[in-house]
Amino acid sequence: MVSWDSASGIQSKVTTQLRHERNNFAEIDSDVLQRNLAKLDTAYNNFFKHGRGFPNYLRILNSFEYKPGRIKLVEIKDNYGIIYLPGIGNVKFHNSRDFSQVIDTRTCTVKRKGGYWFISILVEMPGELPEVKPLEDVKSVVGIDIGVNKLLAFTDGSFAENIRPTTNKRTARRLRMRQRAISRKVKGSKNRRKAVERLSRIQHKLEQKRDGYNWQVASITVKKADAVAREDLKIKNMVKRAKPKHDGKGGYKKNGASRKTGLNKIILDCGWGDLFNKIAWLALKAGKPVIIVNPKHSSQECPACGHTDKSNRDGEKFICTACGYTAHADTKASRTIASRTGLVFPKNQKREVGGVGFRPAKLRKKTLPADGGKVTPSSYQSVRVETRNHAYDQIGVQLTLFNLEQYHSGDSRKTKKYGRKS
Repeated sequence: MVSWDSASGIQSKVTTQLRHERNNFAEIDSDVLQRNLAKLDTAYNNFFKHGRGFPNYLRILNSFEYKPGRIKLVEIKDNYGIIYLPGIGNVKFHNSRDFSQVIDTRTCTVKRKGGYWFISILVEMPGELPEVKPLEDVKSVVGIDIGVNKLLAFTDGSFAENIRPTTNKRTARRLRMRQRAISRKVKGSKNRRKAVERLSRIQHKLEQKRDGYNWQVASITVKKADAVAREDLKIKNMVKRAKPKHDGKGGYKKNGASRKTGLNKIILDCGWGDLFNKIAWLALKAGKPVIIVNPKHSSQECPACGHTDKSNRDGEKFICTACGYTAHADTKASRTIASRTGLVFPKNQKREVGGVGFRPAKLRKKTLPADGGKVTPSSYQSVRVETRNHAYDQIGVQLTLFNLEQYHSGDSRKTKKYGRKS
């Protein structure tokens, strides 16, 4: 029942009157108008009661929503379906989901994005999600270290590359060209509207590319072991701009704000939070736990002896200054994250692919040559060093961390035109 003692009630009454007075309002389904008012009321309540941002005025809405029970699925085929939308009629859509087991339909949202129309239907499905496996029954765990150069590093030494959908040079150039084209058009003109559509179409494709790639990475991650361990990162704080520093003379010191801005763009382009959400959802469907650990000094702590020092890491190289443990820095961090879960597996237990079957506290001493317990560059001048990899307790051949071709240093770059190294 609509009351006159609230803002939402007054707006609902006024909307009903406008439907009788104006034809453009009468053509819109009443349910769509009421749902927009409900969203507006929720936005103001979040601002006054929960400290959210003040609602912004939108001149054009790119979506509308129907209440539960208003829509009807008329026909469902293998690759397409027909849905009845009140006020519009029967609409044909591409069937990208399986509707054979749908019990009931809930809300329905129609949205225009990137020049395309999308329909999203909330449905009720039979069955329940499997129970999450207790930590006592977990036989393997995979740690993931998220980053910029490599999107994910796993404990088994593999990586998920960072495709950088919008920040790679080619795509960034295309976006700049489209944005310049918009700025050169007259405001309110048809050509400007067409230029905006071209830019939104490109941005939509890039968003779809990121979304699809993150689903693939999340699926690979969940399949690697019985449990997934990740860091508890405050991504919102990590992408904040650098604070200005006063020099005491009325000016400001250099604070690396420009460099930080570039890093923030790449972090947001990777979609760290979106990837974590996808991993959590797929793990929930598979009945696997996701363990969140403290990220403090995960890139500086040695998984072999526990020594933590900033000098242990040099770019993508990790060399423990105490015991001589060597590894790729991101791979090492993922193993440290896995060890912080506190899961201990029997030493004679067969380690599954991607799992971690070790406990750093009980590892033997490193057998790499060292000078007085310290590691020096002169100790690693050989091309290959045969050593014991304590992370998996097996003999293996390990590339030296000073192999320039392996780590793509400046000396290994080929000289191109103009005689410069690039």
